[in-house]
Amino acid sequence: MDTLIFGGLLATLVAMCRESSRAVVLGAWWTVLLAVVLLMAHHITSSLALTLSY
Repeated sequence: MDTLIFGGLLATLVAMCRESSRAVVLGAWWTVLLAVVLLMAHHITSSLALTLSY
């Protein structure tokens, strides 16, 4: 999941460097922000089993 977020950030950076339209850059930025918020909500509400069992 984190790789997808970093990929989205890279895509946003590429859109900025290519001087794409403002709508494209803002759309990509808001999409990545939404992905980050949803991922954080999933991590916060999920049960994390941090014990090791072999």
